Amino acid sequence: MDHPPLPGPGGLTPEVALWLLGARERTAPETAGFLLELCRAHPRASRALGTALLAHLERTGLLDAAAFQGALAGQRAALEQTPLGTLVLAQCAERRGDLEEAVSRLRALDDPALLAQDSVILDLARVLARAGAGPEACAALRMAAGRSRDFGFLSRAAKQLARLKDLPRSCCARTLRVALLHPTTTDLWVPLLRLGLFREGIWAELMVPPYGTHEQAVLDPASPLYAFDPELVILADSWRELDLPAFSPDPARLAAQRVEHLAGRWRQLRERIPARIIQHDFEVPAVDANGYLGQVMPGGRAAVIRRINDLLLAEARAHQVTLLNLDHLAGAFGKRAWDDPATWFTAKQYPAPAALPALVDGQVARIRAGLGLARKVLVLDLDNTLWGGVIGEDGLKGIQIGPPSAAGEAHLALQRYAAQLKERGILLAVCSKNNEQDARAPFLEHEGMLLRLEDFVAFTANWQDKPGNLRALASTLSLGLDSFVFMDDNPAERALVRQELPEVAVPELSDPARFVEVLDAGGYFEADWLSPEDLARSGDYLKNGQREALRTSSGSLEAFLQGLDMTCEHGPVNDHVLPRVVQLLGKTNQFNLTTRRHGEAQIRAFLADPRAWTQYFRLKDRFADNGLVGVVIALPSAADPKAWEVDTWLMSCRVIGRQLENFMFNTLLVAARERGIQAVCGLYLPTAKNGMVADLYPQLGFTEAGEEAGEGRRFRIDPALAPAHPADFISPA
Repeated sequence: MDHPPLPGPGGLTPEVALWLLGARERTAPETAGFLLELCRAHPRASRALGTALLAHLERTGLLDAAAFQGALAGQRAALEQTPLGTLVLAQCAERRGDLEEAVSRLRALDDPALLAQDSVILDLARVLARAGAGPEACAALRMAAGRSRDFGFLSRAAKQLARLKDLPRSCCARTLRVALLHPTTTDLWVPLLRLGLFREGIWAELMVPPYGTHEQAVLDPASPLYAFDPELVILADSWRELDLPAFSPDPARLAAQRVEHLAGRWRQLRERIPARIIQHDFEVPAVDANGYLGQVMPGGRAAVIRRINDLLLAEARAHQVTLLNLDHLAGAFGKRAWDDPATWFTAKQYPAPAALPALVDGQVARIRAGLGLARKVLVLDLDNTLWGGVIGEDGLKGIQIGPPSAAGEAHLALQRYAAQLKERGILLAVCSKNNEQDARAPFLEHEGMLLRLEDFVAFTANWQDKPGNLRALASTLSLGLDSFVFMDDNPAERALVRQELPEVAVPELSDPARFVEVLDAGGYFEADWLSPEDLARSGDYLKNGQREALRTSSGSLEAFLQGLDMTCEHGPVNDHVLPRVVQLLGKTNQFNLTTRRHGEAQIRAFLADPRAWTQYFRLKDRFADNGLVGVVIALPSAADPKAWEVDTWLMSCRVIGRQLENFMFNTLLVAARERGIQAVCGLYLPTAKNGMVADLYPQLGFTEAGEEAGEGRRFRIDPALAPAHPADFISPA
């Protein structure tokens, strides 16, 4: 019996069209033709549709059939004209084992609608890994991990990371030993934490005590925790461990007892390891039988938890412990969704799986801040980002900024948030595809603008590609691209920057009303402290223009340096400068001989050793105070009590070329002679970014003393015989 003809996919939804494909048997040419019609009718359909098409071809046995492959070859050129067709061809190529073609086709997917689908990038990472392109696979995986906050997707990405085995470690700028101490299940949590740190260029070696043994791990000096020697310990307690009654007759005493127990753990950890500690505070749970009374009565459980959190904050400051504000994270996520009773009762999973990405983002932000890796620059697009509309087409009167337009109010809220970031030292810059005169006009003439030209340390408006402009901006500011956050409403521009500059953080934007929320949720600018250097940063970069004007007007380098009128304050590292020293240790890459990333606890251990020598350097000139810009740490040699090992020597890139390195060296020589040190030994550990100091030690008169096994080059000098080096243009403060 002949079947009546069925309609083609045009005019149908993708789901109906897919059903129609399987509604009856078709010949190979018919299937290939229908596939082409489907891709033309729905060129930007989801990756899920492409996967379903592939599954249909496999199920019917057509994928490997010669007749279908021949028919598909005839349609190939037409399929390539649609994003969905290109995706299907890539999937077919991977299924056939032609990984080179699969990679090529996935890379050709430059359509923003498909690139916005995180799983397409995850496909690319998987195929690149299978094809042996490990570093590119890692870059694609890092890009994918930064795009989505969906638990299911991130879990798949974490599994892909695990399949890469040791390769991601070599693609990360640093390794960090992390101990996660949590009283309940961490099986879902740990892979996401490793993925979140990998996204930031940090490879985490993670140690988690067995279920229910986190207290024993801290108490027992012979536990695997201390053998692991973590650099960071995360104490991830939850409100259930507080074991609070619904009402307490003595809430002050109860709160103090709970906080003292936590502080006791900090002390035990610090006695045995110089690790940084991150302590979670406590979520006030959404469910409380006493309702409002639990909040307002002093002995109510919610009131006691708030009291504990307040005490915990004060105690943490006294112990140099970092707090993660779990109550804030849970509230922002939604407390009823944060703690899922079903997963708690069945698997002791806290928080709910869906909340884990938000928790990991919070942890990663705190870890990044402690390592001095907070972002420093917010780069903003203009049209439909800082204002609604296109200035070159709509003109000053046509763009939307502030009321009465709802969109204008949303864009003004972003300007207000950016201005608040600037107040605490975050640099603002513009990168826009525009005529420069048009781009500047709103800042000069529109009464609704909150931000003005003087708020920006750089203003780039041209028709060049944005990755190139961002590279030039990084060079101008002497900052790494990993210091940048780039906001642009255009998905194609975001995709290009992510692809070309994976170090740059690129928030995923859609609705202008949520621009501020998305930027804030990223935690890009989180910091553990605020130094005077941070507050002065924006002004310092503006002063650089004045210094540049002096340099170009000076007849020689000597005249330029003489005209700066530089003075240098220096002295032993102390509590006052310690936060800034740790910050520099975490973020300085170019002028850094060893790039060792010591945390506050490790620096305090150095300070407690009377044989160690530490020194900070603060440089001022006639334009501004550059702040604390240099650090040297020399430790006693284990092999020779009359020798020093230079553990750390770093200097901010903002003051390179001003003779400060010579001033620092001369200060080191004087101190070594005063203490009777007979040899100063230096180590150069090469990285991808510190090549500029590869020959510093030989230039200063050190002799090479051989290579450190697998680590770098060793140097040695006798302080009694070493000559001072010119630093004539810097006077001691």
